[in-house]
Amino acid sequence: MTNIDDYEGIVIPTYVINLSSRTDRLEHIQRQFNGRKEFDLLIVDACRHEIGAVGLWQSIVKIIKDASTKEDEVIIICEDDHEFTADYCSHFLMKNIIEAHQQGVKLLSGGIGGFNQTVPITPNRCWIDTFWSTQFMVIYRGFFQTILNEPFEDGDTADGKFSEMTSNKMVLFPFISIQKDFGYSDVTVTNNVMNGEVTRLFRDTSARLSAIMNVYNRYNINVSY
Repeated sequence: MTNIDDYEGIVIPTYVINLSSRTDRLEHIQRQFNGRKEFDLLIVDACRHEIGAVGLWQSIVKIIKDASTKEDEVIIICEDDHEFTADYCSHFLMKNIIEAHQQGVKLLSGGIGGFNQTVPITPNRCWIDTFWSTQFMVIYRGFFQTILNEPFEDGDTADGKFSEMTSNKMVLFPFISIQKDFGYSDVTVTNNVMNGEVTRLFRDTSARLSAIMNVYNRYNINVSY
């Protein structure tokens, strides 16, 4: 059994993307990380573009370029609408970051607003094919260059690209991160016209995964031969 103390002292570089004009979001995200010493928080001034999704991708690339010059094996990229759930604890996150790395994962999400197919891998991690939402992503160094090499067109989205770029991705369950619904989005237009849509997507996705994980936990019996 792993002792909680095994993860004491681990600090992960955590890049938060924020438009300087969105002071409400900056205040929100600073509150989220306040007192959480496991995160080395860096606020990144978001790249501006007339297409929000392009600006987000440019911001992600800027972060990866910076991280590539350092020695960290893993980073976290957050958007400023990330919000921790009641299920978050540092031990849970660190344990899963390490175990996912051992399984060759390139991207580990803290919570998603949708997916197509999933396969439970452990009681707390699911493999996913495509997924929606990039508000909390653990990115491993082995994925850095792939991101830097990836072309991005005006009609692309960051979550769409990540879904295509690697099959080695998982999501934590229960979610440790959801998106706070500010009533507007700088990236997803539909979130500006459908009030409460973000909250509904995360709630429904969590319920869908919960049903799948209940089946997994019921029948996942260790058998010795």
